[in-house]
Amino acid sequence: MNCSKNLSLVITVKSSKLLTMRRLLPLVLLVASSAVLAESGAYRVEVIVFRNLSATVQSIEVAELRNFSQFPALEVSGQPGDLTAPKSDQAAGGLAGALPNNLAGDLPVDLPDDLFVVTEKSSQMDNAWRRLRSSNNYRPLVYAAWEQNRVDYYPPMRIHNQQAIASRLNPPTRIMVADLTAADPLAAYRSVFYQLDGSLQLRRSRFLHVDLDLEIREERFRDNTQAALLPGNGIQAATTGMANEPVGFGVYALNQNRQVTTGRMAYFDTPYFGALVYVTSIKASPRVNMASVTD
Repeated sequence: MNCSKNLSLVITVKSSKLLTMRRLLPLVLLVASSAVLAESGAYRVEVIVFRNLSATVQSIEVAELRNFSQFPALEVSGQPGDLTAPKSDQAAGGLAGALPNNLAGDLPVDLPDDLFVVTEKSSQMDNAWRRLRSSNNYRPLVYAAWEQNRVDYYPPMRIHNQQAIASRLNPPTRIMVADLTAADPLAAYRSVFYQLDGSLQLRRSRFLHVDLDLEIREERFRDNTQAALLPGNGIQAATTGMANEPVGFGVYALNQNRQVTTGRMAYFDTPYFGALVYVTSIKASPRVNMASVTD
């Protein structure tokens, strides 16, 4: 008799647990699906780089500029919807089929194909741009924006203006194929250094962080004046060879890392220049497009 009661009790308990699990299953599935939907959204990243016109700080003298061409540039590449990778990477990708297998394996990996560049400022950033332009002490230099999903890793994006101050050949391999129909046959392998150049990366771990690495460069010149003796009287006179010969560069740097919150303006600054970064969370799926806006 007691055995029968115990067996009935065990069956009742198990049935109760199964019933509870069945009732909780829809709730568990709802929470899981909500998490998946949240991950399917995107972040919109907007940045304004500006100058402090009243700054009197000295730049750092360098003989060689840092190269940011390894990062994807936010530029229009020919047709709307194209994703612009570094020029040397584009050339390498185009040559992948022609290179030996031991070289083709070293070519850059494709970037996420859902990166979408935004060309229209949000109301917050448009207001900030207008206020900077109307200010006597500040001047906006560059605006750039894009959308990236919340799942994939995104490398730093290159931020620059359109004022090129130097260039250098930077082939990805020992093999270069010249385009003899172009004005510059080796343009695909040439790294361009801009007056305002750098990168911005939005990375997600437990919190959102922005890594900002920007430089404003200016060429340094030397008046290549040589002294010569005037015949007959031994008096020195100035004879100019190649005047204003570039001998180096002056660099103003901004390299900062900061935790950011969506929907809140983040301010990065140095005595010479600074940046405003605005990150928002959006539901729309990113699309493929690349562009840049400068002023």
